[in-house]
Amino acid sequence: MHIREARASDKTTFTEVSRASFKQEADRLQLQYRDLNVEPPGYDNEAMSLYLIEQLTCYVIELEGQVVGGAVITLTGEEYGRIDRIFIHPEKQGQGIGKRALKLIEVFHPTVRIWELETSTAQVNNVAFYRAVGYQSIFESAEEVCFVKRVKQKSDDSILRYEECSVKGAQAYGMDASQIAITNSNVSKLRASNCNFMNSQFRNINFRETQFDDLNLSGSEYRFVTMYETGRTTTFSHTDLMNTIFTNCRLDGVQIENSSIDGLTINGMDVKALLEQYQKESGGVKRYE
Repeated sequence: MHIREARASDKTTFTEVSRASFKQEADRLQLQYRDLNVEPPGYDNEAMSLYLIEQLTCYVIELEGQVVGGAVITLTGEEYGRIDRIFIHPEKQGQGIGKRALKLIEVFHPTVRIWELETSTAQVNNVAFYRAVGYQSIFESAEEVCFVKRVKQKSDDSILRYEECSVKGAQAYGMDASQIAITNSNVSKLRASNCNFMNSQFRNINFRETQFDDLNLSGSEYRFVTMYETGRTTTFSHTDLMNTIFTNCRLDGVQIENSSIDGLTINGMDVKALLEQYQKESGGVKRYE
């Protein structure tokens, strides 16, 4: 068995093996609801695979020159790692490939002291597997089991760490928190004002029902972001979206009211001109400012 970092050129094969693995599991379990541990977002989508390969740490698992699996890793700082997903093609499962891959991933990242992952409660074999390779469950619910594995590593004593402690209700003024890395933590109801978040990255974050006011988001990127869930509608009010580009986005049900649409185009068509032509043909001219 051989494991290497995935490249952009691997996106098609990476997706094919991911699709085969996760779909087989979903078909086997036949759950009455969408379990994101059983069917991770975009597991069968090449665009998602390319994003993961380019933005995270991804591995391709090969056996006799054939891609038989993959892994997606999130590294936070130097000492914390998360196994976002690991998958083996159904035809190659049960041969110890996943176990060897996890061991090699740990070898590749010798500074990581804490590894975490989660799996569906419905995946009984996965739960037993992770326990067998040294992971300990730290949280269990009706839907999922969360695991942590602690590895003894030589650590950098100059790094300031806050692990498994509470700073609830803390206040900070004039603090230099640049290059801070935070993972697996509760920062709900955070209040940040007059702070510099430039060049920051937010991934796999729960921002439900959050307010973003008086912000400068120019030059920012949004990829694979959910703006709507049942009962939760995202609203933009008095927001400058000039020259924003939407590519491969779902805009079903989007409502635009009392807004400037100069230069707004959809697939190259000038929306303002289309609306004015429609108004003219329907019996009255309305100017869209």
